Amino acid sequence: MSLCSYLKDKHYAPCELEFKLPRSKVRVETDLKKKMEVSGKVTSTSKTNFNLYCITCDTDGLKEPAYGFCQDCQEHLCKSCFQHHRRSKLSRNHVLLDKDAMPTQQMPVDDVNAEVITDNCTNHRDKPLEFYCNNHDTVACYVCVTLEHKQCKVDYIPDVSGYISGELIDLNKKMEDLVKKCENNIMKASAATKQLEQSRGKVVEDIRLLRKEINDRLDQMESMMIKEAEALVNTANYKLENTQVACEKIAEEVKRSQSFLNALKEAKKQNKLFIVVKNVTPRMMTLESEEIQIVQDNMTYDAIQFDRNQNLLDRLKNGEKFGTISTYRKSSEDTEICVNYERSHNVTFPSDKEKSNVVGMVMVSATQMVIADYGNKKIKTIDVNTGSLLSEKTLSSAPRDVIKLPQNKLAVALPIEKCIQIMSYTDTSLSLDRRIDVGEECYCVAYNQNKLVVGCNYNPGKLVILGLDGNLIQVFDTPGLFDGPEKIVISSDEKLMYVSDSFYYSSKCLKIDWEGNVVQSFEDQGCQGPRGIQELEDGTLLVCFYGSHKIVRLSSSFKKCEITGLEKINLYYPKAVTYSESNHKLYVSCCSKQGYGPNNTIKVFNKKIM
Repeated sequence: MSLCSYLKDKHYAPCELEFKLPRSKVRVETDLKKKMEVSGKVTSTSKTNFNLYCITCDTDGLKEPAYGFCQDCQEHLCKSCFQHHRRSKLSRNHVLLDKDAMPTQQMPVDDVNAEVITDNCTNHRDKPLEFYCNNHDTVACYVCVTLEHKQCKVDYIPDVSGYISGELIDLNKKMEDLVKKCENNIMKASAATKQLEQSRGKVVEDIRLLRKEINDRLDQMESMMIKEAEALVNTANYKLENTQVACEKIAEEVKRSQSFLNALKEAKKQNKLFIVVKNVTPRMMTLESEEIQIVQDNMTYDAIQFDRNQNLLDRLKNGEKFGTISTYRKSSEDTEICVNYERSHNVTFPSDKEKSNVVGMVMVSATQMVIADYGNKKIKTIDVNTGSLLSEKTLSSAPRDVIKLPQNKLAVALPIEKCIQIMSYTDTSLSLDRRIDVGEECYCVAYNQNKLVVGCNYNPGKLVILGLDGNLIQVFDTPGLFDGPEKIVISSDEKLMYVSDSFYYSSKCLKIDWEGNVVQSFEDQGCQGPRGIQELEDGTLLVCFYGSHKIVRLSSSFKKCEITGLEKINLYYPKAVTYSESNHKLYVSCCSKQGYGPNNTIKVFNKKIM
């Protein structure tokens, strides 16, 4: 059955189809009847010279006389193809010559047009993949096009396969970049393994050196401490080995695909190349995400160290440990950090009734950020590269903070309703889960080991620690401790909490242990209204000072340390800050112009160590 008959049987009117089927599928029956009186012979209906014929029709087995010539395509065209060539988006700007001006020698047939499509549709195994749907970015057979892509813009693959070179270059570049990332991760993992082995040896040496100064009662402790060190290193090595194995697997797959693509390119199999590129591209996106996730999931410490207990001899009788095994990352607080401004994103979108007011934000992947929009009572997912809105969810009241939880969950602070809203997220959607009642006006939230730390109230403020089941665990409300907690961040070693505390003229940042004791504090007359806090990979902190229009970098001892580049950019009322360690991008929410207004702008910076 011909396609025309098939469409009539399916009650599809010709005008419903927005794609142009190749002449081989539509005109073959009628043209053959007109042209063929005897099988395999052309009827001589006129004295037309068939020495010059249409190359496009020739691919369908028809010898149509040449009516004109395209200088860009270097092809003779019949009258029908000549007119279509003039109207088509891809060829409307080509230089066309009429019958009087066209070359009198037949051009050789292009290898691309002569290539036979041999890839068949997975849904209709006997039908070749001859079409490309622009709307869905997929290849299809003519049955798929007829049934599923009637309203789409569809191209015939031989007509567009020659334009794949640009996309192939981009895909090759992505492949090369991903291979380089994987190889770099493998190199870093190998170096970190050696560093961990060296530090383990140093820890064992320190433990045994101290043991000489005490009596045999420490034998059991010594064994326990060494096992603890071994366990930490083994855990780190396991993660590093995971990184190596996974990245080697990704790199190997990418190299195979790249080699296959290059082979198709050299063989000039453009149609096959086009199809493979379209199939490989989504896989590349998956592998890129996997590589980022692998690095994040297997992130570990740089080394371990032994912290000697100097009061050991006086405390041994009480059964206390003579030291602890702790992990750390090499600090670079004495090293200057430079940030370079890249771009800004306005995160007020057509669906918003008010201008956005970004009071909290968190990275959920290397390319996606979730923001708390106080002005529109929304949680939004943003593409950080383009600034486009990926998904949004309107809440029952305005959020004040948002953080990431395990298993693709979010925790949102809702002060008016005195609760924490738990949400789920995917790449394309946000949805509401359950609520955890706090019983206090909650302005910020942090997460650590199945516990939520919630900053509540103003003048005085307090920290409330809850289990994920909502049960109260602890409250830190010592008089004078807090004025108004604005943001809570758990340190990377999970030993401390960093809290920005602000209420009218009170402005301080606190470092607090899990007993509610203030370890260190930071106060500065030139730094007013602390809001967002972000810990960097070197253990230093970035703090947004809303009232002073600045971001300050604090060392682990809560002293100002170097950061350059921000002073060149106007940061009006910065409220929130977040950082992507995988690509070293810094994101700051602020007002778009001087003077009080909503924080509807996110500025993007690239971080470098000088």
